[in-house]
Amino acid sequence: MSAEHERLRRLDRILKVQRQKRLLEEWRLVHLREEGAAIDRTTAELIASLGTESALHGLFVGAKVNGLRRNDVARRSNADLQAATETRIRSARRSEKGVEKVRGEAAQLSAAEDEASALRSTIEGHLARGRTSFE
Repeated sequence: MSAEHERLRRLDRILKVQRQKRLLEEWRLVHLREEGAAIDRTTAELIASLGTESALHGLFVGAKVNGLRRNDVARRSNADLQAATETRIRSARRSEKGVEKVRGEAAQLSAAEDEASALRSTIEGHLARGRTSFE
């Protein structure tokens, strides 16, 4: 196996790893978005339960306010994690495109090397047949 074929094979492996890395980050982002939606639902439920209709309204206000504060902290943390994950996805896509470009160039070099080798072997075969026919 030539050096170009080996390089192409290594670039294929690197590209596969880059794609898996990007997919992992995309899955992580989806999970974070689902968590964010769950936090928003919980916050909406807490706000809806703050009504004054209940006779026991005053007993649970402190706990509900603490729950809203926890949700606010969780929402901010989730938003920060989403932003960091989106940055990693963009970085992974950039890396993937760079590797794809280098892989394409390596594939062209490998194909040119294969073509030159095939042409060389055809010429050598033709010359070998020519030498034997004159002897």
